[in-house]
Amino acid sequence: MAGDFLSFKEKGSVLNRIYPLVKMIWVLLIAVGLFLFKTPFSGGVMFVLILTLSMAGGKISPKEILRSALIVFGLGFLLMIFHFFFDPGEVVWSWYFLTITDYGLIQGPIFFFRLSVIVLSSFLLIWTTDTRDLMTSFIKAGMPYRYAYTIFLAMRFLPLIQKEVDAVQSAHAIRGRASGSGLSHRFKLWQRYVFTILINGIRKAEITADALECRAFGYKKQRTCVKDVTFRKRDLVLPILTLLILAGLIYMEHIRWIDIFGL
Repeated sequence: MAGDFLSFKEKGSVLNRIYPLVKMIWVLLIAVGLFLFKTPFSGGVMFVLILTLSMAGGKISPKEILRSALIVFGLGFLLMIFHFFFDPGEVVWSWYFLTITDYGLIQGPIFFFRLSVIVLSSFLLIWTTDTRDLMTSFIKAGMPYRYAYTIFLAMRFLPLIQKEVDAVQSAHAIRGRASGSGLSHRFKLWQRYVFTILINGIRKAEITADALECRAFGYKKQRTCVKDVTFRKRDLVLPILTLLILAGLIYMEHIRWIDIFGL
């Protein structure tokens, strides 16, 4: 089903074996580094590297990546178009009330790569990390298990929500309600989707809360885990290499700006 693109994929890959908390720190490093970039070239390099890592290190097929392309690239593309037309600067193209500036042509790709790379790396974390292992790593790091379990539930419900969207869409298609292609018709359909998903989400939350209460969840300060997760020093290779690449790209940008302005 299409909803599987938001679920964990056990493929015995290199990224599957890396300590979950290390991968979480790796995603945060990428996010911080991308906000420090000043040119689209650095973002493009990170985009290619993360895409290559997804296929080589995570064994994620191009087909699986394309299934999530609307989320990974769609939001970034809309943000890029917005900066093309609304950023100040010297006008390089105009048509009636629409104008594209030179500054927008630079900022647009920067924001496209910034958002797309962050979303793609976050998806890579979801694809290669068992949510139970992530919860265990948070507990071993000192986080109270009640908070760790909250993160576990949030990641656990993501693929379920997507599958519910697919089920509702299929149900409307069978009943002939998805035949219209107008914007007003699609807006009404999404209103039904949101209402159905919201009601099902509330129902699942109540069932989960009752189950936790019946099992005395939170009664004791310590909690054992069925499956243990072990940290290895070689797991740090991924964030260290990423940090070096980010630092190198930022340094190259700095040198380039010095050459341009003669500072």
